[in-house]
Amino acid sequence: MKWLIVVVISWCIGFISYPLIWPSDVIDTTKTPEELTQTPQTNTLNSLSADKLALHSVNYPSQNSLDRDAFKASLNSDETPYMSIFRIMQLAEQDPLEALLVAQETQHEDLYGLILEIAGKMQFSNVISWLEHQKSTELYESLLDSYLRALATVNPQQALNEIDLLAVEPMKSSIMMSIVDSWASSDAIGAFEWLKLQPETQSTLKMYLNTMYYYIEQSPNEAANLIASLPLNESTNYLITSMVYQLVEKNIQEAVDWLDGIAVEQRASGVFIISRKMAETDPEAALIFLNNQKQSYNLNQDYFNSALAEIASVEPNMMLARLDNYEARVQRDIIINASYALVEYSENDFLQLINPLSDNNKDIALNQRSAQLNQTDPQQAFNVAELINDPATRLESIINTITVWSGFDKRSALAAIDNSSQLTASQKGEISTQIQLQLTSSNIIYP
Repeated sequence: MKWLIVVVISWCIGFISYPLIWPSDVIDTTKTPEELTQTPQTNTLNSLSADKLALHSVNYPSQNSLDRDAFKASLNSDETPYMSIFRIMQLAEQDPLEALLVAQETQHEDLYGLILEIAGKMQFSNVISWLEHQKSTELYESLLDSYLRALATVNPQQALNEIDLLAVEPMKSSIMMSIVDSWASSDAIGAFEWLKLQPETQSTLKMYLNTMYYYIEQSPNEAANLIASLPLNESTNYLITSMVYQLVEKNIQEAVDWLDGIAVEQRASGVFIISRKMAETDPEAALIFLNNQKQSYNLNQDYFNSALAEIASVEPNMMLARLDNYEARVQRDIIINASYALVEYSENDFLQLINPLSDNNKDIALNQRSAQLNQTDPQQAFNVAELINDPATRLESIINTITVWSGFDKRSALAAIDNSSQLTASQKGEISTQIQLQLTSSNIIYP
């Protein structure tokens, strides 16, 4: 029974208060039929506009009449600094200039660059007046760069126009490179066409080279044809290298086919890259490719030797086994690269692998391994150095190892010298004396 009484009372209260709460819905009998039909539509539109305005004023202050002091005061009530940052960045999406002023007055200087990036991408030019007030500060160049680099992604010509007004040399050239780089990252062809019309300076040459890298990524076929038509110089070599890297990661045969289409004198760096990549999966094919390039195109001997040695860094066992097929200078490079590749081998496995080599080549391998280990395992480096056959090379390798070792563990280094079976008494005394005189962190005596 009690619940029925509660329901009846609640219904009565609702019935009585309804006209008071929702007066706009009460039918006015004094109105004409035409007025009655117009009123709901007008009230609905007004209600929606009011709601939208209220929502707008909650999220952000109005663009035209921003109550900055109230907004700043509201930031103080945020639970965390991150919430304040989030709200400032929200404001930046609607009015970057006001966001900059709020960030400035609330000491959020770290947000300037991010706000200016938003302004640039949204093409808000009203922040330029704020930027001009920063000209005397150390931050000006980086702030201007943030704005114009972002602007260049959507309106590169406008960014180029603004830099003429906002910066002078050398700042202008630096930011110009940033603008063109940003432009080329999305439209390399457009940036390239613009650069072709510019006077040739050191700065434009750098921009040209960077733009070509993007060109290669975005339009590899067109870029390949363009690069093939360029005269040979250092910049062209960089471009060819970049082009081959792009192609070889997708398909080695495509890289080989493209290389066959360019001038003989331009192909050396590409041959190096392709043979290195081939060796990862088929070292035999890499060697055949290299030999064919040398015979068919008279490949530069230095590049050929470097490419051979590079294969040894991928397939050391095979290249060491064929060492006698190459001249002494190439043998040395092959051994050094192979030693790098074999650094994870145990000492016994390494010695077994190089055992068939001549004494001279064995010394090269031992000397290289000792140099690689003297930072990470000086005791093993010392042991390897003592195995070197040539006395002069052995002594030099031991001294190099001891010099590094004593820098962080003088006692162990001196003990190794005393226990050496390859050093004479006079050599031990001389090296020990030199070590004792070294001023290192391990023997400095502090007051």
